[in-house]
Amino acid sequence: QMSFNKQFDWGTLNIGGSRRQEIGSGLVTQTFPSVSLTPSPVNITPDITWSPGFSYNNQQTFHQLEAPVLLPGGVQDTLFADTRQTGLSFQTPLRLGRWTWTNNFVMNDAISNARQEFLILDSTAQGGVRRVVYYQTFSTTVDWQTGINLPSLFTGTWKLQPGIAIVNQTSQGSFRIRNQFTGGQWVQQGKRLQFSAGLSPTFFGFFPGIGPIERIRHSVSPIVSYAYAPGSQVSDEFAHAVDPTGRNFRARSDPQQTISLGLSQNFEAKLKPPPGDTSGHADRKIRLLSISTSSVSYNFEQAKQPGHTGWQTQTLNNTLASDLLPGFSFSVTHDLWNGQVGTDTAKFDPFLTNITASFTITPATIRGIAGLLGLGGKGPSNAPPAATTPPAGTEGQPGVPPAGGQFGRTGFVGPGGLPGGGAGSGFNLSVSYTGSRMRPQAIDTSALAGIPLASGVGGRQQMTLRLSFQPTAHWSATWNSSYDFDTQQFGMHVIQLERDLHRWHASFSFTKSPTGSFAFSFYVSLLDQPDIKFNYDQQSLTR
Repeated sequence: QMSFNKQFDWGTLNIGGSRRQEIGSGLVTQTFPSVSLTPSPVNITPDITWSPGFSYNNQQTFHQLEAPVLLPGGVQDTLFADTRQTGLSFQTPLRLGRWTWTNNFVMNDAISNARQEFLILDSTAQGGVRRVVYYQTFSTTVDWQTGINLPSLFTGTWKLQPGIAIVNQTSQGSFRIRNQFTGGQWVQQGKRLQFSAGLSPTFFGFFPGIGPIERIRHSVSPIVSYAYAPGSQVSDEFAHAVDPTGRNFRARSDPQQTISLGLSQNFEAKLKPPPGDTSGHADRKIRLLSISTSSVSYNFEQAKQPGHTGWQTQTLNNTLASDLLPGFSFSVTHDLWNGQVGTDTAKFDPFLTNITASFTITPATIRGIAGLLGLGGKGPSNAPPAATTPPAGTEGQPGVPPAGGQFGRTGFVGPGGLPGGGAGSGFNLSVSYTGSRMRPQAIDTSALAGIPLASGVGGRQQMTLRLSFQPTAHWSATWNSSYDFDTQQFGMHVIQLERDLHRWHASFSFTKSPTGSFAFSFYVSLLDQPDIKFNYDQQSLTR
């Protein structure tokens, strides 16, 4: 691997590359070169600014084993193939006063001598399709995207943001393309205008406070967007180049007239100043709760089609967060429709499919909540929260085995790689919960004598825990585990103990799996001379 990163007065240049070879199979994977150039914005005039960007990436694979191909006579033929993928992009946005004109150019080129089989539409062939095997495939695509972000209107109230973009006639395929289906000749689709507008006003409401809270402010920010694009149709040559089977590509793009609505809410508390505080500092504020709701879209043009409705959003997500608990996050996802969204057979029936929650408890958390409730201690401040540890069970944490199921491995080498035990940080408890389930699907009972049946809901509920604390000045302990609510069993337990012995450092690790297998490791080394060490490993694997 190689990398070069340099910042100049005129911008930033990144050059990288890598090469990997498997000794046994001879497979070689190479990425070279990888170039990224980000020049500094060029101020042509005070009202005109040009901010270009460039990137280039080339990936190659040599001697890759192909899947066996059955030849006439029942003979299987096995060959090796080489592939190359090259990508180039150039961005050249231009700011003209309050207007911004964006231009993006993307070019991708790929070639492979791996054999590929395609079923191509052919009215003269039996069954309407013709089986074709290519011993070499290639594709070159060119995309051009441009648009103008118009100046915002009513910036202090409604925050109206209009926009005009020039997009492809269809959402599938690039602007220009050539491949083996076109005989190496270029074909292209046209462009169409797309108009958009967005509203993001904010409304406020105030409520009286309670206890140490002087006042609560509730802000509601609806996010409304509208987009319109006329319908269009590409040529048969372009449709054949993108999908010669004619199964996954629609030559006609229906007109779009879509409106979307999202919602964001915040509950903020203004805290009362401490008794006798005459410093005149800025008001202390804390976010009690924020609720973010994903957007719901409705397409008026789609609603005009037979057998369809205008709804386009299948799932809805709500995310909650609060500053009262460090790292607190709560998210729920609902499947809104029983059936495929946008069809007249789908029924509106919200069904909970996913829940995720996580939070961290530290002594500072308890003191902050106690101060907020007027039970003593210091209340929350505007200082940024301290960095919290990753969720329980994350690879690379103390006591968590590395990926790949290496049971009993300590995962560190030498004192420099010893996991820290959180000395001086008191206790730290991280809890995360994940739950998922599937909507029951009705089963046809016509062949089952009218017995009503439905497929199982399924799903999984699991909680991961990580507790670290420091019982004495030189001891620190960490415990990691998980609990499965479906099986009502704990997962793997990992206990890590760290001890500072003046110039020495000792580490004890114990791991126990749900099957009863365990592993114990002990490591002690001299901090000044890491080569002076002693380590011991023992593990038991039951049948």
